[in-house]
Amino acid sequence: MELDSRIAQHLGADPADAQFRLLVESVTDYAIYLLDSGGRVMSWNPGAERIKGYSAGEILGRHFSIFYPGEDRAAGKPAELLRHAEREGRYHDEGWRLRKDGSRFWADVLLTTLRDPAGRLTGFAKLTRDMTALRREREREQLLKEIFEGAPGGIGLCEAKSGRIVRANPALARLFGYSEQELHSKTVRDITHPDDLAETIALYRQVTSGERQFYSTEKRYVRKDGSILWARLLVSKVGEHVLAQVEDIGERKRAEQTLAEQRTLLAEAQKLAGLGCWEWDPNTGRVTWSEQLYRMYGVDPESFQPNFENYLERVHPDDRQQSGSVMARALIDGRGFTLEERILRPDGGTRHVRSHGEVVRDDSGRPLKLLGACLDITEQRNSEAALRRAASGLQALTRRLVEVEEGERRRIAGELHDRVGQNLSALNINLDIVLGALGESAPKDLRVRLRDSLALVDGTLQSIENVMAELRPPLLEEYGLGAALGWHAEEFSRRTGIEIEFQDHARERNRGLRREAAVALFRIAQEALNNVAKHANAKRVRIAVAVEDGQMAVSVADDGTGFDPAGADARTTRWGMSTMRERAEAAGGSLEIRSSPGHGTTLKAKVPF
Repeated sequence: MELDSRIAQHLGADPADAQFRLLVESVTDYAIYLLDSGGRVMSWNPGAERIKGYSAGEILGRHFSIFYPGEDRAAGKPAELLRHAEREGRYHDEGWRLRKDGSRFWADVLLTTLRDPAGRLTGFAKLTRDMTALRREREREQLLKEIFEGAPGGIGLCEAKSGRIVRANPALARLFGYSEQELHSKTVRDITHPDDLAETIALYRQVTSGERQFYSTEKRYVRKDGSILWARLLVSKVGEHVLAQVEDIGERKRAEQTLAEQRTLLAEAQKLAGLGCWEWDPNTGRVTWSEQLYRMYGVDPESFQPNFENYLERVHPDDRQQSGSVMARALIDGRGFTLEERILRPDGGTRHVRSHGEVVRDDSGRPLKLLGACLDITEQRNSEAALRRAASGLQALTRRLVEVEEGERRRIAGELHDRVGQNLSALNINLDIVLGALGESAPKDLRVRLRDSLALVDGTLQSIENVMAELRPPLLEEYGLGAALGWHAEEFSRRTGIEIEFQDHARERNRGLRREAAVALFRIAQEALNNVAKHANAKRVRIAVAVEDGQMAVSVADDGTGFDPAGADARTTRWGMSTMRERAEAAGGSLEIRSSPGHGTTLKAKVPF
């Protein structure tokens, strides 16, 4: 600092002054040189040659901008420095500069103007100091500070003799609930739990005395609010201080406590529920079974030796690999597991068993043992299988009912057409012949009655045709699904007054649809419209026929009151929905229903071609 002041004081002196020249020539830690008013180097001291790498012969007469990186030269920084120094008298700057070999160094620069007695600018004196090492040291200190301050774990530094905390990072302050300043007034003794104080102080003294280099321990400490902090500490001596790294292990301790409570609960549950339990030590291979587990496996405790190999022999061959893999993963991952497997009893019976296991590890993470509990769920599985069979039978019965219904529709339509329809047509012809044969000579009342009879027969024939169309739409057979649905939509709108918008986007593909698929989609749409009329209170319905994902799709959407599909599935009043779904699945397709109260209902059925 004294040398800096002396040089600074002389920078404004006459360069020809002998004392100044002597000072400049003797300095090697600073580059001290003169520039003319245009910025060309006019003098060069040994310090400049050492720092910048140029000899005097190489640099004299060259512009000082050669010392600046390309980006600074492009930005006009050298000229700006000269202008600023000329205006202010001197200018201080820090930045990157270039050596002769192209390497960079961080420079601290003082530029001072030189003027003659008349005040005219004659040049500049420049003092440059290489600050690269100091800059790197500052960067290292800043990095260490950032690591210390930003570390996720607590870090504290204590005076070795007193144990007073002299530095604490934010994480440590958060752990203990103090501010960093508050922690500076605390000692190790102040924050240690009373029950762990004696052992903590003994370990601390072993490190401060040099008896041991470091120690790791798990102890209880006291937060500012009085609550207990379980922490793992790694403590070591650093010079005249003690460094402690602190990790909160409260969650792990709570987990251990929870596990202990679960084991107690498990033991009580075994007594009440007759659960089988086991314990396996993978290090020794020793396996222990409860009495209930022996009974579950149907083996004699006196003759059967429980171990991992014998256990796997009792597992059904199809489940053996899965059971072994689950056990291995539990030991590797240290996680509990739930496993269902079949076991073979000596009497030839097969039982279904559900096992739940937990891995117990020591402080270093090494697995100590595997604990498990087993429950015989054979009856539950048998009941589930029976329910599945019943559900499958009910589904098959429903499909059969749909098939029978469709067959009966065809039969009734055929009977109406072949018998009733033909007879009524013949009766109509006969009545017409009789009315013509009687002529005007017949009594008037007789002619009126004959005309009424003809009208009744015509009306009956029309009604029968409508019934046959409902039972077996002729348009479906002749012109395809789109035409049949269009006709049915018109009839539905005429009967109910509900406006229907019908769109057929698959007109070219309708006739290529399988008959059973076309019938299924027609009946589903027919049932959907019946539901609209009965339940929806709708004013408008949109029906669309389209090809989607290589399948024929029919959608029916209304603007009615809607409903909750999840709730409706459980109600017997929604039997029609079950029938529609069975029709779609019987044709190899699917049914989708979207609805919510107040937002209408959309039904979409898809079947493959």
